[in-house]
Amino acid sequence: MNSEAPAARIAVCEDERIVALDIQNFLRRNGYHIVGIYAEAEILLEQVDAIAPDLVLMDIHLQGRMDGVEASVELMSRWAIPVIFLTAYDDAITIERAKMGQPYGYVTKPFDERDLKIAIIIGLYRSSMERRIRRSEARYRGLFEDGLAAMFISDAAGSILEANTAFRQLAGNTAHLDQLVIDPENRRSIDIDLVGGGRQTPSEVSLRRADDSQARVLLSSTAIRGEAGGRNYLFQALDITESRNLQDQLARAQKMEALARLASGAAHDFNNIITAILGYAKLLREDLDLEGRPNEDLDGIEAAARRAAGLARQLLMFSRNDTSAPSVFSLGALVSDMDRMLERLVGDEVTVRSRSMEGDNVRAERPRIEQVVLNLVVNARDAMPKGGTVTLTTGRLILDQPLPGIQGSVPAGTWAFLRVADEGDGISPEILPHIFKPFFSTKPAESGTGLGLATVVSVVRQAEGHMELSSTQGRGTTFTVYLPAVDEEGTTEAEEPAERMTPGSGETVLLVEDDDSVRALLETMLERAGYVVLSAGNPGSALLLAERDSRKPDVLVSDVVMPLMRGPELAARLRTRQPGLPVLFLSGRPENEVRASCGDDDFLCKPFSEEEFLSALKSVLAASRK
Repeated sequence: MNSEAPAARIAVCEDERIVALDIQNFLRRNGYHIVGIYAEAEILLEQVDAIAPDLVLMDIHLQGRMDGVEASVELMSRWAIPVIFLTAYDDAITIERAKMGQPYGYVTKPFDERDLKIAIIIGLYRSSMERRIRRSEARYRGLFEDGLAAMFISDAAGSILEANTAFRQLAGNTAHLDQLVIDPENRRSIDIDLVGGGRQTPSEVSLRRADDSQARVLLSSTAIRGEAGGRNYLFQALDITESRNLQDQLARAQKMEALARLASGAAHDFNNIITAILGYAKLLREDLDLEGRPNEDLDGIEAAARRAAGLARQLLMFSRNDTSAPSVFSLGALVSDMDRMLERLVGDEVTVRSRSMEGDNVRAERPRIEQVVLNLVVNARDAMPKGGTVTLTTGRLILDQPLPGIQGSVPAGTWAFLRVADEGDGISPEILPHIFKPFFSTKPAESGTGLGLATVVSVVRQAEGHMELSSTQGRGTTFTVYLPAVDEEGTTEAEEPAERMTPGSGETVLLVEDDDSVRALLETMLERAGYVVLSAGNPGSALLLAERDSRKPDVLVSDVVMPLMRGPELAARLRTRQPGLPVLFLSGRPENEVRASCGDDDFLCKPFSEEEFLSALKSVLAASRK
């Protein structure tokens, strides 16, 4: 007997007492541990969990209602405990029936000890091997069934024979590769790979989910032997949909960043042109006034230039580079100023209507609120692919008690509101919790970045405001922005009284501007105001001019962004020869983009009026004399 036999636990189920004792003596002589002797199968089955036998020696005909064959079936099906039949019956009927119990041996009485010993050894060995196989099968079944990647087995025809939990979560009860693989070309490629070598290296394909949406996966496969000896195929699909979406969103964000930089540059050039137009129109108006000639036509030129300035501001708003100090303004006036742009934005099939009520003044960064309006209107437009009406309403509201809002309630108090309503299909309850998450979008990959509503929430929060959302499927969606209301009136540029031009006193101005039209305009303004002008079209020429001209400049007026050398660097080099030189920087780019490089020097954004320019210059000179 091998070294494992003494550890074996054997139960005896025999209703003849003398035979049972004889078997017990035999087992003890051979070093086995007898865990119990039973005359009835029912009692044995009741105690199986307690005695935990490795093998049962079972008579077929027993006391009680259950015979040995029935007990053997129970032992094998419920506990996988092997049974050796030990019986006096060897007729064909009994042997045929005994097969139902899947016995590990069949020994007839009176038994030969040698035969019984061999049967026990073989039975225990076979049971041990089968337990190891079952554990191995369970382990590999667990690896298949509980694997993180979707796995399935198909036959050569493409029918899916078996699938794990991850696959069922991905594709439900899909029964065939033709239903699973979306692109017919991918399906043909899979067949070619499998037929050719029985293996498919990981390749990206699109699979159909259970909800009919698309999943992007890395699909690989290999041939395995089927139950009937034929060839089946094991597939593994690693879902990379989220990873690919993030990559696509990053690419779109980078594209938007490139467009934003282009818009910022275009706005810079545009501001130079507008500065020249407004400046020359102002000069022409003064000349006509002196000659007593009518100048009404100039009103149209200046109005067109101011609209162009608004367009430049919108370009900067798009580039997210137009940051300004908070100011007081009317939400209704802001919407009115944006009317034309919004109409162009929504297209011919969508109508924009606006309605303003009194008391809608707020203190905020106007360009940021313009961004909010823009994003909400674009969102409303996209919700109505067949056309409809976007309604913008502004006004004042007094809340006596808090109102449920997005990301917390809207506190009681006095609020100015902006409401944007569309006539679209509404937002489904499943999507609603996700719409404000960055990069979440229900639009096609080429149509949206998923940043619009996330930007709106961020801007509103920074302005100490709140938002409310109401959406009914089939009836449309309404976004309401609440901002703290203020009582003071905002003053527009047109309402500000014009400052009197402050003439110079013969001071020498070193003017450096790379735009020819703007430089010529500024030269005229400065000379008319009594300044001496040294003019240069680039920093290099300015350095040469300052070195060779006997007149030292009293002030430097310079553009910030120029080829080869920026304005702040030019100022630093001039100050090495003339410490404390006052500087006024000009730029068509947004102040926050270039202000840091200008240090403590004064800065004036283009476009500007003659009065604004001369006043800023006078302030710089006055400060330098203190």
